[in-house]
Amino acid sequence: MGRREWCFFISLIPLVEFLSITSASTLQQQQCADSGGGPAGVRVGYWSPSSSRYSPVSSIDTSLFTHLYYSSVSIDEKSYAVAPPSTDESSLLAAFSSTIKSGSPSVKTILSIGTNEYKVDVSNAAFSRMASDKILRGVFINSSVELARANGFDGLDLSWIFPATQMDMENLGVLLAGWRARIIEESATNSLSEPLLLTATLYFSNHLFGMPDSNLDYPVDDISKSIDWANILTFGFHGGSNVTTVDAPLYDTTSHFSVSYGVISWLDAGVPPCKLVMGIPLFGRSWFLRNKAKNGIGSPTAAAGTKQRKSNQTGIIAYAEVEEYMNSESTVVTYDNQSVAEYFYNGDLWVSFDSAQVVQHKLEFAARSQLLGYFLWTIGFDDTNSTISKQASESWHQYARGGFGTIHAGGSNQYVAFNSSSISFGSSYSKTLSYLLSSVVLLVTLFH
Repeated sequence: MGRREWCFFISLIPLVEFLSITSASTLQQQQCADSGGGPAGVRVGYWSPSSSRYSPVSSIDTSLFTHLYYSSVSIDEKSYAVAPPSTDESSLLAAFSSTIKSGSPSVKTILSIGTNEYKVDVSNAAFSRMASDKILRGVFINSSVELARANGFDGLDLSWIFPATQMDMENLGVLLAGWRARIIEESATNSLSEPLLLTATLYFSNHLFGMPDSNLDYPVDDISKSIDWANILTFGFHGGSNVTTVDAPLYDTTSHFSVSYGVISWLDAGVPPCKLVMGIPLFGRSWFLRNKAKNGIGSPTAAAGTKQRKSNQTGIIAYAEVEEYMNSESTVVTYDNQSVAEYFYNGDLWVSFDSAQVVQHKLEFAARSQLLGYFLWTIGFDDTNSTISKQASESWHQYARGGFGTIHAGGSNQYVAFNSSSISFGSSYSKTLSYLLSSVVLLVTLFH
């Protein structure tokens, strides 16, 4: 295929993905239409207690969000209950919901319970053990509900990153079902409060790259039935790369490491779009170039970028710190149309990140996909003007209430435009995509 034909092929990929998205099954549409009692559209922000020194809870512009997550507490490896926060963080946890609601009573707060990032293997093993045992599941679930209620949270989130075996996946489904049942039961005895929300932070529906078993299947039916929505981790794809690469591209023609693939994998698995929330990173991925003269995507790197003050990790740079580099005359910025991503280099430092322009295009994609909403990870990485958080909120309102129909902005869950009632293929996503790709190949041949 020549360069001209290849460019033509690339230009059609977003169209193919859009058409395949609009072929979502009638069942998925009905599930969304039947969930009229659920939340209207969600604009979610994750806040980490580690950011309290430069981004206190009181500084959050709550008008930009419908839900704010406290991220996170973990599991106690001995008792299998939710681990109590450290002494330093206990006051932050206790004050989180009341501080948020003091200025915006309508904003919902959610307590995220996840893998301990400082001891990942031990923490994941504890989640695996707990999920496999009925008694331990009860201990974990009851402690989570008690902790959420005691601290004024409106919901709970599971961020187990990641289940490592297919048995873990099956047990995850049992855990979520049991958790939902307990929430309903608790609500029935607590007439003063609404039922707690239950969400889960998940990866691709059928691909956990880098795991011993790379083709694990999430328990899709249990996820659809048990949780209010799933937060899809559509970023952090290339941490271990030895060449410069876009960390969270909207499109990737050479691999499955893309936002669009992640979203479509869940739709293809049968999860209704109104149960899916797409992730957007407020951090960039950084490297030191091996050769300053080779500074495009795919250039050799010498090491991960230097540790930054906000992230406190090598190779990770907060958006606020990206902005500081952007203000330098020696910084060269490039927007990549094919992947829908932005990157810059400054000397031998190379960084890929989500700019306001990238966020706008990603949320256009989310709206076309008829998703429930988006989440930002983590809002403490934004600048003092909340530039990306504002762009995300504005874009969501624009596309959700614009020409793309549903997008759950009004809570009616009715598919007005660009849905399978107006574009119906009468087949599953996989079959449709196969057909569309064949058509593209034919078009490329004719173009040649």
